Amino acid sequence: MSSTRSGRHRRPSSSSSVPSNSLLKSIKEPPHNFFPSKDEFLRLVAVLAIASSVAVCCNIFFTLINRQPKPFCDSHNSHSPDSISDFCEPCPINGECNQGKLECVRGYRKHGKLCVEDGDINETAKKLLKWIEIHLCEAQAQFLCDGLGAVWVREDDIWKELDGHDLVQNVGLDNGTFMYTKQRAMDAVGRLLETRTDPHGIKELKCPDSLAEHYKPVACRIRQWLSEHALIVFPVSTLLIGCTVLFWKVRQRQYISSRVEELYHQVCEILEDNALLSKRENGECEPWVVASRLRDHLLLPRERKNPVLWKKVEELVQEDSRVDRYPKLVKGESKVVWEWQVEGVKIS
Repeated sequence: MSSTRSGRHRRPSSSSSVPSNSLLKSIKEPPHNFFPSKDEFLRLVAVLAIASSVAVCCNIFFTLINRQPKPFCDSHNSHSPDSISDFCEPCPINGECNQGKLECVRGYRKHGKLCVEDGDINETAKKLLKWIEIHLCEAQAQFLCDGLGAVWVREDDIWKELDGHDLVQNVGLDNGTFMYTKQRAMDAVGRLLETRTDPHGIKELKCPDSLAEHYKPVACRIRQWLSEHALIVFPVSTLLIGCTVLFWKVRQRQYISSRVEELYHQVCEILEDNALLSKRENGECEPWVVASRLRDHLLLPRERKNPVLWKKVEELVQEDSRVDRYPKLVKGESKVVWEWQVEGVKIS
């Protein structure tokens, strides 16, 4: 009975333990869909990144829009160490600051927080300086070459002449700016040219001789160089001219000598061929040739103006024993004819 009771009491305890184990297991192991999948996790990260980027960009954008630029520190307090603080920008060089605003001095323009040199004014000042340099240096160069013209020129006269020049009219600057530009040009002129003050207190300008040398005409430079080196140039030129004339005469003699020999051989060939032709045709063709016609046939038009050339040919023909020279009446006129006397021989 006791064993039976104990067995009965054990069965209900084993059956009640099954639900308790399953409950504990369900508490320890979460369901499969409790955590997100890999794709869902990547999408979540992407959404968070985009949202963070948008938030940062919006913050920067509104910060830049709402940020007020720092005012400039006043110029009259710039010498004080307390003038530079975190609440104002130091006034830049070549600038004037008043009540937080920047104004660049004349000749400079505002570029951000700086005052930079005005390129138009600088370019105009360079043009004015170049015009003054050319104007004065050309006058000085003429004086050095011919002794004419003024050496020292008044500054007022230069500006009077410049005021009506096309360069000033085409600049397009207001009067104040142009006066500043003229002052800058004059400062550069003082460094480039020679200056002095006359007894009346008027400033005068002069181009240095070293700079005026570059403005001399070529003819003036050649003339001055020849005058400075006359003791060397004259004998050298005479020697060169003499050598040139001598060389030309030698070449002329060589040409005449070779040309005379060439003409002489041509005359002999023509006379011999004419003599053989006359013999072959039994006297139907004259064996002689008129010397003047032969001359005009062989000489070039420009060679006919040189009587020495044909005269030397006549001398060679006269010395040749194979050629007879005698006068003959041809068509009522007395002509000198040449006739070949050696039969069947050709000159090499």
